[in-house]
Amino acid sequence: MLQQTTVATVTPRFAEWMRRFPDLNSLAAASEQQVLAAWEGLGYYSRARRLHSMARTLTTRHGGGIPESERELLALPGVGPYTAAAIRAFAHDKRAVVLDTNIIRVLSRWDNVSEPIDTAAGKKAVAAIAGRFFPDTGCRDTASALMDLGALICTPNKPDCPACPLAATCRAKNPETLPKKSPRAVTLRRTEHRAWLLRGGKLFLEQSTGARWRGLWILPELGRRTPGGPSLAEITYPITRYRVTMKLYPVSGTPPMGLCGFTPEELATLPIPSPHRRAIAAAAQPGHTPR
Repeated sequence: MLQQTTVATVTPRFAEWMRRFPDLNSLAAASEQQVLAAWEGLGYYSRARRLHSMARTLTTRHGGGIPESERELLALPGVGPYTAAAIRAFAHDKRAVVLDTNIIRVLSRWDNVSEPIDTAAGKKAVAAIAGRFFPDTGCRDTASALMDLGALICTPNKPDCPACPLAATCRAKNPETLPKKSPRAVTLRRTEHRAWLLRGGKLFLEQSTGARWRGLWILPELGRRTPGGPSLAEITYPITRYRVTMKLYPVSGTPPMGLCGFTPEELATLPIPSPHRRAIAAAAQPGHTPR
């Protein structure tokens, strides 16, 4: 019988990832399937692929070291301006303007930025303020201090202004209302119909080629086929601006070409997106009946 798998919280899962790949060499030597399986539950699987690709690039082109120059860092897979700045500041203590969520909140409140920080004008305003905060040397300490300030004192809901070392120069009149963001997009609802193909103790899955879960193993879509009868299981999950209801239906007949069957033991180590693993667990519960 297929057993239900408990989805761990993000922090333990990331700790497990670090134990599995403690250095660049171990990550670079792993296969993509091993990397994706270890990343399960952390979401945004493209990040795992980019980390994997970056580890291989660093070991083959940089001798396992981390380059210092912004140009070389930005040439690495998955490294954008924020990551490059963070690496330059924390790994090399070089001049860099680091803007994470905590720092952006602190700086936007300190200068009472009225523009939404997710717009071009808001980003430009925060970047200009940050340029005045980060020195030519000692950016590691500056970034750490601002991050800690945002995490411990200038918090999102109840900032402790009397304890803030920047209180004397802070221009925020209502810090709880800052930073401002653009209105959230309307959540759209979608329904997916997927197939439950259990044959000879093996569950048949397909390997995704789509952008969302590329390389991961997922329950096959029924496509244009109209589901017949009650669903075997139903789960709901969010993804970007969508709230998706996945309905799982038992399908008879020979599994189509391109699908692979897996035993419960193989499923346990297979890279499967969390929503699909939840659906598999729900359908495989002992005594479960279609609904």
